[in-house]
Amino acid sequence: MMNMTFDRNLFSQIGLDSGSLTMLGAVIHSFHEPGEYRGSVSTEGEGQAVFYISVDKESPAAQVNIDLSTLTQPSETAKDCGCGEPQNHFSVNPRGYAVFHVSGGAGGFHVHVRRARENAEEKIFDSRNLDDGDIFSAVILRPGTYAVTNAHTRARAQIVVPYPKVGETPYRPPAPVRVQATQEHFEPRRIELHPGQGLLFECKTPSRIKIELEKADDGPGTPRKPTPRGWRKATLPETDD
Repeated sequence: MMNMTFDRNLFSQIGLDSGSLTMLGAVIHSFHEPGEYRGSVSTEGEGQAVFYISVDKESPAAQVNIDLSTLTQPSETAKDCGCGEPQNHFSVNPRGYAVFHVSGGAGGFHVHVRRARENAEEKIFDSRNLDDGDIFSAVILRPGTYAVTNAHTRARAQIVVPYPKVGETPYRPPAPVRVQATQEHFEPRRIELHPGQGLLFECKTPSRIKIELEKADDGPGTPRKPTPRGWRKATLPETDD
């Protein structure tokens, strides 16, 4: 019999932050200039791991998925064979994308990428400061009303996720909703999602996107269970004072 396990963090994490990635969010970035890049994975105030990206015109990879949680922990194979750290070198075409995501654990990671040969004049990618062309992908699991804020511009929006309804046919979430983050505001400013439907924030300006729960929707109240037939409420015997 198959044993299935779930990471509790997937259900206990409610808020999202593009500058502190968990299993519910990912950052998508394109490195347009060919060359060798050095990246680091960190939590607040603490470095965790180093990785390398070769941006090569000859690379067939249109997308490379970089799991930050795997980078920060030695793999089981590495532990068994004594090989050291897991694979940390990736390749992608300059027309493609790097997807930074978290597959397990508490997360809270941000990513910093520069040229392998550091040049102070060249721009550095920092997931805490997304820019034009970057995308923040998010999934909200808990129903409720959420506030969305761009920490760099103070633009705000609202997200409403309804409590799911049980139907007779299997449910599949619709395609993700696309939201533009501009200097002045989010577009649209009010976002109504279906349960489990994703969000794609397309950054047009410096952005750090935070999603915070304002009011939970726990669905209709649970009906009180009827007393089984043949049972009656117990009463204490009367006593003389």
